[in-house]
Amino acid sequence: MWRFVHVTDPHLGSQYDGCWNNRVICTMMPDVMSCLRRDLAELQPDFIFATGDLASQQTCDAMFAARDLMDSLGFPYYPMGGNHDFVLPESRKWFLEAFQEHLPVYDTYYSFTYKGLHGCVLDPWWIWADGTVAQHIEGDQKDASWLVPADQLQWLEEDLRAHAGMPTIIGTHYPAVPIPPRMHRPGFMNNGCLANGPELIALLKAFPQVKLVFSGHSHMNYIVPDEGLTHVVTGALPEYPVEYRDVRIHEDRIEIHTLGLSNESFAARSLIEGREWTCGEEIDRTAIIEF
Repeated sequence: MWRFVHVTDPHLGSQYDGCWNNRVICTMMPDVMSCLRRDLAELQPDFIFATGDLASQQTCDAMFAARDLMDSLGFPYYPMGGNHDFVLPESRKWFLEAFQEHLPVYDTYYSFTYKGLHGCVLDPWWIWADGTVAQHIEGDQKDASWLVPADQLQWLEEDLRAHAGMPTIIGTHYPAVPIPPRMHRPGFMNNGCLANGPELIALLKAFPQVKLVFSGHSHMNYIVPDEGLTHVVTGALPEYPVEYRDVRIHEDRIEIHTLGLSNESFAARSLIEGREWTCGEEIDRTAIIEF
């Protein structure tokens, strides 16, 4: 058995706090990352799968600060961008400059293979209500959603065909599936999901070696099994429940376990009483996916 961990939405490099479904305390993240570094030193993952919103503020300095804090964890990692990372025309340039040592190729979408497990990382673009698609914000963000561009879908299909014999995971900041009804509460905050999620899922299901899609963005934990394809969406590190996924790779299966930090005070600081539901039900916290 070997393992990697899935972390998402750390919103690093920010001096501002906010609120989503619970308090988003970006200013505690240097301490959170120090605690996570100690916890991972005991867990000893082979790598970290980091699914976007690595930086919170749209500046070059914030991107490099996010890189430095990710580096401080002391383990190899595969980074990807999210809506907070890729806002401005310069954003992808900053991302590539900051994270180039962690990228298999100098691009914001790529694939990799590790110990017989294949991974594909996607870079969705912004899409507006009028159908305009762009790499960065060109209007009011409230009117935007996201999709995987056609050329990336073509690249993904070609890559999956070339690695047909390998168990495969997908990384995309935005979930391909909507938040399941069991997570809905009156007035809950919903960031949305990929506008062409059904198209992406249909493509992935054409390749039975694809087992898991890892995402963030929703700031809550949920797991959605979908006819041989399992969607694992993980909560944001600065927001309750301040957790990550321990992904254990066995010869015949993958196990998903949800872990909190050894210092529980971070989660307590973020929690708004009565909103504990963002940690998910038991079916959102563990899963076994057989090969």
